[in-house]
Amino acid sequence: MANAVLRGACLCEADISSAQLNAAVLTGADLRKANLRGAELRDARLDEADFRDARLVGRFLVGASLRGADLRGEYLRLAKLDGANLSDANLEGVEGLTQGQLNRVHCNSGTKLPAGLTGVEDAQR
Repeated sequence: MANAVLRGACLCEADISSAQLNAAVLTGADLRKANLRGAELRDARLDEADFRDARLVGRFLVGASLRGADLRGEYLRLAKLDGANLSDANLEGVEGLTQGQLNRVHCNSGTKLPAGLTGVEDAQR
């Protein structure tokens, strides 16, 4: 399903584990409680998507755009986020996210981070 266009799709509680969604467009998609374990989303456009309580363990989000995405309640341990854009994203309460992961993503002053973690705004890179 690489390059798939699923803009605004309702994928609540869907099992799309291990899906190949590289360069897919899921802007505004509702992915609450979806199972995305092992999914590949390299260079995907996930802006404004709702990932609350989804399962993204080990997912591959290198270069993905998550501008304004809602990731509250997410578990991001082992997620590959290098070069991902998290500008204006809500990551409050996210578990498993490390400072090392955040040091390799794009954030801005609107990015809401879990307690104890800091983002480097693009202008300061």
